[in-house]
Amino acid sequence: MSFTRHLIEIIDLLDNPNVGGDKVRKFFISKGLEKYLDFYVERINGEKGFTDFIKIVIHGARGKTNGGSAPTLGVIGRLGGVGARPLIKGLVSDADGAIVALAVAYKLAESASRGEGVDGDVIVTTNVCPSAIITPHRPAPMMSSPVSIFELLKREVDPQMDAILSVDATKANLVVKGSGFAITPTIKDGWILRVSDDLINIYMWVTGRMPVIVPITMQDITPFSTPVYHINSIVQPWIYTHAPVVGVATVTETVVPGSVSGATNIISLDEASRFIVEVAKGFTAGNVKFYDEKEWDTIMRIHGEVRQILTRGMPD
Repeated sequence: MSFTRHLIEIIDLLDNPNVGGDKVRKFFISKGLEKYLDFYVERINGEKGFTDFIKIVIHGARGKTNGGSAPTLGVIGRLGGVGARPLIKGLVSDADGAIVALAVAYKLAESASRGEGVDGDVIVTTNVCPSAIITPHRPAPMMSSPVSIFELLKREVDPQMDAILSVDATKANLVVKGSGFAITPTIKDGWILRVSDDLINIYMWVTGRMPVIVPITMQDITPFSTPVYHINSIVQPWIYTHAPVVGVATVTETVVPGSVSGATNIISLDEASRFIVEVAKGFTAGNVKFYDEKEWDTIMRIHGEVRQILTRGMPD
C-alpha cells in the first residue's frame, strides 16, 4: 500500500493561501466519499486570528456509527498551522500533522468505498490555518496556532476515541533525530508507560527498520500553560481523555524549524501514514494494544492517579 497519490493530492490542497475547512470538505465530496464518512468544520476565532477545526468520522464495518461495538481509533493531526503567511510563502514544515491526518482519512474512506474498510470507526481531527504564528523555541522557531491550544485540544479529543495517535512534526529539537518518523511511549492519565510491543512491531513491518522512540519527559506531559520547555505538543491530547495516547512524530536528521517552507518530505509522510492505517486495522479489530491492562492495574493499585498533580494551573 502506498500513500503517494493521496499525499500529493492533500499537499496540493493545503498549499494554498486561501485553504480552509470548507475547501477540505469539498475535496472529500468531489471524491464521492461522503457516504463513508461524516465531515464537520468549525471556525475558531482567537485574539491573533482564526483556524478551521476539522473532524472526519470514517465509518467502520462494525463501528459504533453502524451500531457495532468495535473499538474506535482517534487520529489527531497536531500543528500550529499549515502556513505562516504573509511572512513565509507556501506550505511549512509544521503542516505534517494535518497532511498525514487528512491523507489517512482519505485513504480509509476510499478503502471503505471499495469494500475494504476497517472494522471500527476512525475519528480524524486536525485544524487548517494558512497564516499561523511563528514563536521562539529552542533550538529553532516553532509554529503556534492563532487560537488557544486548549480550545483546539478540547475539540481534537472525542469521547468516542478508545485510543489516540497524535501526529506532529517533531524536527525542531536535538533529542530525536533520524529519517521517517518516530513514536512515543504510551501516555495514559499522565503516566508515561512503556512503548507498546504491538506498535513497535507495526513500525518495523512498515519501515523495515528498528523503531525510533521519542524520549518524552514529564515536562512534555505538563500542559502548555506550565512555563517549562516542551519538545512540542505531540502528547498534549492526554489532558482531555482517559484513552491511551501515542505520538507519531515526523523527524529529521538535522534541526528543521517548523516555520520553514520547502521541508515537506513525502517519504516520511508516507511511512507515518501507512503506520497509522495498519494500527487502525489492528486496533479496531481488537488485535493491537496500546498498553498492558494488567500492568496498568498494578500501577493504579500501588501508586494511584497523577492527573490532578500534572494538570495544576490549567485554564478552565
